[in-house]
Amino acid sequence: MFKKLQRRIIIITMTITTIVLLIAGSSIMLFSSTLRPEPKPFVIPTSDTPSVSSNQELKDFISSDRKEGEIRLLVTLLCVGAGIEIIVFAVSCYLSEMIVKPVKDSYNKQKIFIANASHELKTPLAVIEANMEALEVKKDSEEWKNNIETEITHANKLVLDLLQLAKMDAGSIAKSPSEKLDLSAIITERIEIFKPKFSGKITFKNKVKDTKYTLPKQDFLQVLDILLDNATKYGKNRISVTLDENEIAVSNDGTTIKQEDLNKIFDRFYQTDKTKSGSGLGLAIAKSLCEQNGWQIGCSSGKTTKFTIHF
Repeated sequence: MFKKLQRRIIIITMTITTIVLLIAGSSIMLFSSTLRPEPKPFVIPTSDTPSVSSNQELKDFISSDRKEGEIRLLVTLLCVGAGIEIIVFAVSCYLSEMIVKPVKDSYNKQKIFIANASHELKTPLAVIEANMEALEVKKDSEEWKNNIETEITHANKLVLDLLQLAKMDAGSIAKSPSEKLDLSAIITERIEIFKPKFSGKITFKNKVKDTKYTLPKQDFLQVLDILLDNATKYGKNRISVTLDENEIAVSNDGTTIKQEDLNKIFDRFYQTDKTKSGSGLGLAIAKSLCEQNGWQIGCSSGKTTKFTIHF
């Protein structure tokens, strides 16, 4: 499909170039022949001019010279045109590939997105179906009812995440209103909420005196929660949150992320460890929210894995 599109772009470009060259060449030939003055009936003898005995011979000589000049001009135009065609063909091949590449990448990402979304929704639906069948046999089983509720919650969250990403892609989500926030107090509060989910230690380090910033609260809380949730999943013993000048860093001592994985860490449905729970949409949503608010989000990994938000 994309090869056909690329060929069409090349064919259209070459057709337009050929038509332009033909029109330009024909115009040059036409004007060069019609605007050239007729020879005057006298001879100015020079060492290069052959001896002629009459005006008729002079006219024949000039007419012959004109035809030779027109032939030389035609040959020159053909050579120049051929050169231009070759250059345009090479350039159009390169540019057509550059034009098609974003469309191809977007198409491939869409295919992966649909496949992953279908897979993620298939799992909770299969669990719900199995537990519903079990309930038909034993209607008083609380365990199966709880399983159904858990998977419905999982599927519902996935659908809401997909809907949020789709709205952000379409630009139909209005930016949250900004307000004065005490980031130190908010971070401390969110850490307390996530502590029960993590068996290790979570610490907070404040490096600024004035911790009040004007930011959209809802977006900030969502990004912070995503990073803390990600840290509790992959961290082993320690998680540290640092507030610096216009910057927040969330670090954990989990497994080092490879460089090839770092380049994909914010892709939708991408997970470095498939055994962990989650859909792989959290970091993609965090990145979209940061871009929407003009913040910068990045990730580095060595002895610790650190996510940084600069606002």
